[in-house]
Amino acid sequence: MRTLMISTPVKPGDGFDHYHQVTCRNYSVTDCKPVAHQNFRALVSIREFGALVLSDISCSTPNDELIEVTRTPAHIRKDYRDDFQLWLNLEGGAVFAQNGLEVRMRPGDLVLHDQTQPFALAFGPQHRAILITIPRPLVISRLPTASKLVARRISSDTRLGALTWTVLNQLVALEEPNDEVAKRIGASALDILATTFEAELMDTTYEASRQSRRLIQAKRYISANLHDSRLDLDTIANAQNMSSRTLNRLFALEGTTPIRWLWQQRLAASFKALAEGHVIYVTDAAFNFGFSDSSHFSRAFKAAFGQSPQNLARSPSSRRQTS
Repeated sequence: MRTLMISTPVKPGDGFDHYHQVTCRNYSVTDCKPVAHQNFRALVSIREFGALVLSDISCSTPNDELIEVTRTPAHIRKDYRDDFQLWLNLEGGAVFAQNGLEVRMRPGDLVLHDQTQPFALAFGPQHRAILITIPRPLVISRLPTASKLVARRISSDTRLGALTWTVLNQLVALEEPNDEVAKRIGASALDILATTFEAELMDTTYEASRQSRRLIQAKRYISANLHDSRLDLDTIANAQNMSSRTLNRLFALEGTTPIRWLWQQRLAASFKALAEGHVIYVTDAAFNFGFSDSSHFSRAFKAAFGQSPQNLARSPSSRRQTS
């Protein structure tokens, strides 16, 4: 998909305005409280690793001054990037707020961040973090509940947190592998990340109510049967021993419907299969995940992701490993 290389768009000595321009261009358009001081120092290096983008971001501000960043609905309307981003906090503290939650990041913490939602971030005076930008379909195909898991801290003091922290830090430290190796390692790291977030945070996110349990069970059934082109509302409801009306009410709690959620998961799974080289041909990506018409699949795919499945399939890091 991309040529692996490291760029350093912000170097020590560059001013705060340049730093803010670079972060807006590469991450999200935001407002940022200015730090107008000649002693401000920042370093940003960016590396593409298969479908992922790895950034090492460090800042030093004078007089214990904080950098305060906000992304508003107005910013999102002008700049609709929809990736997920994962913070690996290395040095110093930070406060991140999104979806009505606020988390204080400490060294060793992992925190998920959704570009499609407003947020506030404050850090300094000495701060360093790794920021991993992940295409949305590669997250939700593994972790459909990801949008509910933002602004929640996973500590590297836990066993799964320590495993994920180690894997991601090793990934960041790898010398540039070829694109196929980067793709496969990145996919494995995302599998570990998704498992960790689900195991560590799901119990604290969903109330232990009957409704929540039934919704989770229905989603798991749908995810396990994306390949079945005959899957419809009645089939899902019957498999869950509930009426179609009850099933619709469960998904309405999250502002969606069972069938809309089904098609979103099918599209995300097909994106993942093409991006990670699990399939070579676009028709396989369509038919393996329940689409019966390849033309309809291509139109829906482009509408969802802004590019055709053919373009994604032709990109270098989407080519299947043959050795």
